[in-house]
Amino acid sequence: MHCSIGSSLSRAHWRTTLNTMTTADPPDLLVIDADGHTFEPRDLLERYLDKKYRGRIGEHASGPLIDGRPAMQHPPGALEALRFDPQTIGQRFGDIAADHFSAQAVRRALDVEGIDVSVLYGPLYECWIEGMDPELAYAIARAYSRWLVEYIADAGGRLLGAAPIPFFDVELALRAIDYAVHELGLRAFWTRPNPVGGRMLGEQVFDPIFDAIEGLDAPLCFHEGSGSLMHNIGTDRFGHSTWFEQHACVHPMEQQMLLASLVVQGVFERHPRLRVAFLESGAAWAPAWLHRLDEHAELVAWKDAPSLTATPTEYFKRQCFISCDPGEELLYQVVDFLGAQNVVFATDFPHPDAKYPNALKSFLELPRVDAATKRKILWDNALRLYGLEGTSLPRASR
Repeated sequence: MHCSIGSSLSRAHWRTTLNTMTTADPPDLLVIDADGHTFEPRDLLERYLDKKYRGRIGEHASGPLIDGRPAMQHPPGALEALRFDPQTIGQRFGDIAADHFSAQAVRRALDVEGIDVSVLYGPLYECWIEGMDPELAYAIARAYSRWLVEYIADAGGRLLGAAPIPFFDVELALRAIDYAVHELGLRAFWTRPNPVGGRMLGEQVFDPIFDAIEGLDAPLCFHEGSGSLMHNIGTDRFGHSTWFEQHACVHPMEQQMLLASLVVQGVFERHPRLRVAFLESGAAWAPAWLHRLDEHAELVAWKDAPSLTATPTEYFKRQCFISCDPGEELLYQVVDFLGAQNVVFATDFPHPDAKYPNALKSFLELPRVDAATKRKILWDNALRLYGLEGTSLPRASR
């Protein structure tokens, strides 16, 4: 299987699909993958971690050890259930996998899909272990960001990077933000939605982090990961059960609880220019959850959140973005409730549930969402989220 032959076919398909949705010939379609990934090299920490920390990193069959602890814990048989072993990865991604997901290979994958630019997120586990040494967490985050900058430099501008910022220690988080911006040139940040040390992220103790990112006019994105050793509802309830149950819960439910915390604890009220995004959790939960939060605000905000000057939905529309899955058939409900301004497109390439090479095709075929809205989701909204100038971004191979 040689995946790169699909480039002209996929681009022709989406042009045909989009033409069927409008009476006029549309302008060229532009696409940003707001949440992409890659497979980081196994020796990343060995090469990029500050030398004084390297002796604290080990390896075992399922992945890295951090101070003797595994960095992740999937339910039994998860990878077998997903059919995501090296052989099937090679079959699914062809020459992209054969080239070890190098930056040049991922560029080819973007051309196969018809995607112009992708924003990369990682690492999903190594610096996100509840109770780990904060200094080691930030050293790992710095190491990943150093590798990321070198990696995306080989992609001709087609790949952009978000710097990981653990919230274990506020002062160290501020140093990590400063390092990512002034030493590495990164202008987007992300963290997990999970509680840290028993604290939800909406609590005021984390305000200096929100202040710093708001002051940079940069986005802060929230991204969960299945099998995380942070406290999360999926692992806590189903960590010894099935991946089916654990994964179905962990992404949307952690994001819902985070959103409630950010609203009720007043983060959006105190930081009115902060842009945040909820990634890889689907978008369909947002209308129902926001409606429920609105009702609770009407009922008890006078006592429990008296500083709020807007409803949860109004805060969301003003400051939040949410990524939709390529085949999310309930997207029309999100657009009906929130409008077209708050949704971005994401592929999750190259993880097990990615629809490669048909992510864009699946999105364009979604019913009950018009072409103009799809264009905003694919391009305009991501430009606003990431603070990008669209005319300066490169384009996919036509």
